Amino acid sequence: MLSEREARDALRSWVASKAKPEASGRIDDATPLFADRYLTSVHVPELLLLLERLRGAPIDPERLGPGDFHDINTIVRRFCTPAPGRLPGG
Repeated sequence: MLSEREARDALRSWVASKAKPEASGRIDDATPLFADRYLTSVHVPELLLLLERLRGAPIDPERLGPGDFHDINTIVRRFCTPAPGRLPGG
């Protein structure tokens, strides 16, 4: 698993590459990615693959919730930080 900073950097870069060029400069870690239409449902499979690569572990799609991809802060908390009492990669 990458560090939180590395995961944030990778997510920021990926989101900026998917957003319209004129919008990418306005996106920060608290920007609502789907509600503000920087990303669409078409991006979800690719985002899941990226997250699996960043965390080094698969993601069970049945455990996904409606707010899991709200913004970069939420994504990092949900997918890129170890659970309490669990070592990274464990």
